[in-house]
Amino acid sequence: MNFNIKHFVFISVLLFGSSLFSSEKISNEKYINVLSEVENILEENHFKKNVTISSIQIKEKFLNSIDSQKMVFTLSNFNELSKQTNFSKEHQVEFAFEVFKKFKEKSINYFEIQKEAILNITSENQLETQHFIFKDREDENRFDSEDQLIEYQIKEAKSELISILLKEKDLSKSKEKLLKRLVNREKSLNRISNDDIFSMFVNSFTSFYDPHTNYLTPKSQEDFEINMYLSLEGIGAILTIDDGITEIVRLIPGGPAEKSGLIKVSDKIVGVASKLSEEIQDVRDWRIDEVVNLIRGPKGTKVRLEVLSASMEDDEIGKLIEITRDVVKLEDQAAKKREIEIKRSGKLFNIGIIELPTFYMDFDAYKKNRYNYKSSSKDVRTLLRELDKNNSDGIILDLRGNGGGSLFEAYSLAKLFIGRGNVVQVMESNGSIQPLGHTMGRQNYIGPIAILVDKLSASASEILAGAIQDYQRGLVIGAQTFGKGTVQRMENLSYGQIKFTEQKFYRVSGQSTQHKGVIPDIELPYVYSNQEIGEMSYENALPYNDISPVYYETFENLSNLESIKKYSNNRIKDSSMNSYVKETKQLIEDENNKNLLPVNLTMRKDIKTKNEMKRLAIENELRGSLDLDIFESYEEFANSDGEEISDKKDEIILQEAAEILIDQILMEQSSRISFRR
Repeated sequence: MNFNIKHFVFISVLLFGSSLFSSEKISNEKYINVLSEVENILEENHFKKNVTISSIQIKEKFLNSIDSQKMVFTLSNFNELSKQTNFSKEHQVEFAFEVFKKFKEKSINYFEIQKEAILNITSENQLETQHFIFKDREDENRFDSEDQLIEYQIKEAKSELISILLKEKDLSKSKEKLLKRLVNREKSLNRISNDDIFSMFVNSFTSFYDPHTNYLTPKSQEDFEINMYLSLEGIGAILTIDDGITEIVRLIPGGPAEKSGLIKVSDKIVGVASKLSEEIQDVRDWRIDEVVNLIRGPKGTKVRLEVLSASMEDDEIGKLIEITRDVVKLEDQAAKKREIEIKRSGKLFNIGIIELPTFYMDFDAYKKNRYNYKSSSKDVRTLLRELDKNNSDGIILDLRGNGGGSLFEAYSLAKLFIGRGNVVQVMESNGSIQPLGHTMGRQNYIGPIAILVDKLSASASEILAGAIQDYQRGLVIGAQTFGKGTVQRMENLSYGQIKFTEQKFYRVSGQSTQHKGVIPDIELPYVYSNQEIGEMSYENALPYNDISPVYYETFENLSNLESIKKYSNNRIKDSSMNSYVKETKQLIEDENNKNLLPVNLTMRKDIKTKNEMKRLAIENELRGSLDLDIFESYEEFANSDGEEISDKKDEIILQEAAEILIDQILMEQSSRISFRR
């Protein structure tokens, strides 16, 4: 059983009658004060106004958050708890601690039942049952009785043992590994402090506002800072815990993990060896700070990770990778250029590509009025000049994976291409709207431009892409962007901090970048949907809406857009990349639609083999089309570094983006010739 205690977990503000509590009352003034402070700040300053939360909503949120898989509280437990009506601040705090205490006691009891069930398994034949469990019980009904719940807990333990056995191939070792996991889960529960419980409690309330509003205890702040430190001095990754599994939230541009190409956002880290000489430790059900501490280490040393892709099942073979720890330097995040040549209509076109991994600025140097301070806009301006001197026919600004950064830099970059006019509108929590980024003067670059984006292009990336699209200055190519169109700020409390949403971005056209993101003029194949990655995947994300546009003059460069789409679709429809994306998407969709899992070793072996063969066939089909060596086995595929094929995929996307830009160039030239006639 994977109990659902997340690092940034959402658990609700609830109050129930005193009859619930048998232990001594917990009275802590600091927690009561924080509750009042959080409520007041959100009511007065949060972007979302007039938030009304009923007692029923709050109660159900609390219970379903700590027990999202409905494997601890029975239906009668749930109903009993949800009938409590006392809503005093003091009672809220008491409730949080007492209910979590009950959750913890019941969970530990189930761990013991599962341990006993596992110890009683002496043969693989005992794992050939006719039972099924749900991969995800979140949408299922609660159990009517304790006996039903216990029976299911045993099935769950057997299913997890099967998953381990399919990898370990040895029953005794598999049992030992599972027993160790159960011990780790118990230890994790026992390490949850009053501050942790209170944080989860408050964040259940804040989650009704939006997913980016949350409370941090002093320890949470420290963990966050440690995680950020890991991102800048370590492997260059931001981590979180979801259902006991460490997941990659973000890769820092220019960091060791990002540069390796071996790990991606949403990948799951299930094992860590802090040193190459050490064995991989199973880190399922570890706290986030414990995983971070294991991954951290001196610059130049290596860490080994066992990684599962987001779509992989627990019983599949994880990829073993090595990453050399290092410090992420500003120059590693700097804009870079390259050029590709494509022959078309008897002419050799030279397309410049500027890769911008983040919107950066050396604020310290800027404040000190140093002329040579580093910034993304200054560096891109320099690269544009260099490419222009080399007679580039057009420029692709690659914002894939760019999660944002300095908003000022988004304005400055827009100025390079637009010259004059507002870049974005910002709405305050009081409803006032302010156009920002008004630029004066001439364009620094007047040639053809395309913006390349994907699902991880967010915030400042979306502002720049939206401005280029609204002004019709160039084409936006790729996949629908993340949809992060809000601004948060931190405010100190008497104990800890609150982070809350106070502003929302709108394009000059009046469209919001929130939730919906920027929809490209021309879409390219992409494996993951916005429901899996993006703002719209978050519960209670602020919605998309639009407001009145501000005055802006378009360049009217996109009159041939439908023809360009047609040409691109014709090139893509029969390509190996398009086939790969379609087949991979279908595989993921099929797996997501199969919620029932047999508690049967033979059946699970068959399912595992079929899934692995499907993945291998899809991968080999693409590799064959790209003249790469095919894999002889799934194990060979799983243990490959993936860098070679990743580079090829990237090249395919860039080549098509360049082809699209050339289509635009040729059509503009043709239009001008026709006009002259």
